[in-house]
Amino acid sequence: MWREAIRPLERAWQRFVLETLHLGCRAALAIRPLPPVDGKPPSPRSMVVFSTAGIGDTLSDTPAIRALRESFPTCRITAVVHRRRKEVLAENPHIDSLVLHRKGLVGFYRTLRAIRRARPDVVVVLRANDPDTWPLAYLSGALSLVGRPANTKFGFLINRPVPVPEWDDLHGVEATLALVRELGAYTTDPRLVFRVNAGARRRIQELLEAQGLDRASLVAMQVHTSPRLAFRDWPVESFVTVGQAILRDYPVRLVLTGGKEDRAKGAMIQEALGVRASCVAGDLRLSETAALLERCLALLTTDTGVMHLGFAVGVPTLAFLHPYNAHRVGPYGYGGRHRAVQLGAPARDANGRLRSLAELPPEVVYAAFRDFVPSPAARAVG
Repeated sequence: MWREAIRPLERAWQRFVLETLHLGCRAALAIRPLPPVDGKPPSPRSMVVFSTAGIGDTLSDTPAIRALRESFPTCRITAVVHRRRKEVLAENPHIDSLVLHRKGLVGFYRTLRAIRRARPDVVVVLRANDPDTWPLAYLSGALSLVGRPANTKFGFLINRPVPVPEWDDLHGVEATLALVRELGAYTTDPRLVFRVNAGARRRIQELLEAQGLDRASLVAMQVHTSPRLAFRDWPVESFVTVGQAILRDYPVRLVLTGGKEDRAKGAMIQEALGVRASCVAGDLRLSETAALLERCLALLTTDTGVMHLGFAVGVPTLAFLHPYNAHRVGPYGYGGRHRAVQLGAPARDANGRLRSLAELPPEVVYAAFRDFVPSPAARAVG
């Protein structure tokens, strides 16, 4: 209740902070304007790349980072990532160092200090959710700021704009690859990048042994609850229906993954499925979830960060997607390794509201699973 009461105050404060940043940046730009960029500048010596969105978007930025590394092999690449998304890029072989983005005045100062230590020639903003990203980019000291003006209210700070007019129609991977092409960066490999560390693999081995699952064939189901984007969630009953069909026809164990906010949903699904289902929602770090997915025959998931993680680590992934953004988030660059099953168009109902993914029948999802995942050789189920 109290959260609802203070929400107008929070929005007013956010507007005040945004306007203050706008005014401050315009004043600073009048004193220290950025030079115009004509033609292709020399190869950068040091580059800062912002990728401070959610797990899925940050993973979708990794092919663009690969393109920068392949095209500028001697350049030092520093990536700025949200502090809660550190694991997404921590083991990325194309990045030399990480800066953790923190909110608030003190966090702004600490982030800026770390960025300035990199002494960048170029700053590239691939994707960012926070309004302080472009002020940080401007104050970094770089003389070349690359980004898409339509993605920010601070477009006046960009002296190397990349319009990408088809942004909303492109897959997320292709969208940020289009940004770095402005610098002459290319790659022939559009797959996502995520490396699982040895510690995470050991932790998962111990967990599976403790639950008697180390010798079982595993299928992962990512259960997810999103109050902000509830229309793209799938209901408990649908997960249960598909889970029961899999357990009936396949000699496997189901592992239910998710975040801390998904524990209750995972527990309900586990209870309905019985002893051949285990729920680890909320128990694993992102790297440990990746290590678990490496051990699975398949992953079933809605549009979540773990869906993108499944693409990245190579577990055959069946994604069930909403038509409003399926073209931007589905598997890209993997041939037939991953599949998507989609709620039929249109995305909105007659009143203009986004339809619920709950309308996607579990029978349709299971038919796609049967077509996608051949029945494994029969073996004892632990």
